[in-house]
Amino acid sequence: MHNQDEIKKILDQGMVSRSIIESKVAMRKCQLYSQMAQDKEIKDFFQKQASAMKGVIDYFQDKLSM
Repeated sequence: MHNQDEIKKILDQGMVSRSIIESKVAMRKCQLYSQMAQDKEIKDFFQKQASAMKGVIDYFQDKLSM
């Protein structure tokens, strides 16, 4: 049987894993929208958003490895 701290750690890791997956999906969508965009400003906007999502993913992965 797991104690409360172990259960909390398992649940926290699950939430971080889910956040990583959701962030990767959002990043890929931004990359796709950037590729589809005709307007340079819109293309740049989605490229910046994808880059920001990469930072979020890296942050979550650092937290998960702790």
